[in-house]
Amino acid sequence: MRRQFLIGCLGLAVTAISGHAEARTHHRRRKTTTTVTQAPAAPAAETAPDAPKTTTYDPAAGFPDRNGPLSGMLVVIPKSEMSAFGQPGTRHLNRVARAEPGAELALKLVFTGPQADDKGIATVTYDLQVYRPDGKLYGASDYRGLEALHGAVPAGGVFDNRSKVVLLSFDPEDPPGTYTIKSTLHDTVGARDLPLMTSIELISKAPPAASAAPETSSGSSAMSPIADSEPPKKKHRRRRRH
Repeated sequence: MRRQFLIGCLGLAVTAISGHAEARTHHRRRKTTTTVTQAPAAPAAETAPDAPKTTTYDPAAGFPDRNGPLSGMLVVIPKSEMSAFGQPGTRHLNRVARAEPGAELALKLVFTGPQADDKGIATVTYDLQVYRPDGKLYGASDYRGLEALHGAVPAGGVFDNRSKVVLLSFDPEDPPGTYTIKSTLHDTVGARDLPLMTSIELISKAPPAASAAPETSSGSSAMSPIADSEPPKKKHRRRRRH
């Protein structure tokens, strides 16, 4: 059965960039048709995609960025969707285009075509850096030689950096703007390098809406009780005695 995963644009850890760290090791073979859906989103607010555009990639043809048989792409997804890479069948992954501070993101590499050695084993590593809007390196986000794949590579397989995934979470004091993420895949056996790049826009978190203060009126309220006027007193005439 052929598997399929969808990557939608709305926006494990070796070291977290300006956040926590977590490491997991797990690899599974994958034969898939890859569908990439692109639409603007702000993952922290979890808004729905607007007018998505879908592109389908066939692993036999590879991804647009390539070096010989090695091809791949770099995507930013919500951390919560990393588990979709371990599930069989069709899956939908939201590619993050915009994010607010505090959103937990994962930087994923999906690739095909690594070369195996005479034992059928491929070894792929990657480097990754994140750059601020001013072009400077973001924090300590200069990662080198992270493991993306070490194992058997069946024909037509699509792989990802499941054993080492960098997590990204922006802090409130980080300047808003476009952050550029650059990565290079290294196919050790095939002696090929594949540079990849993507970006994410950090937007300012919207302030909470101010609650309207209750209106107060000066003087008596129209709903205030009004005292009834006293009834007029009856006047009695004295009768004259004759």
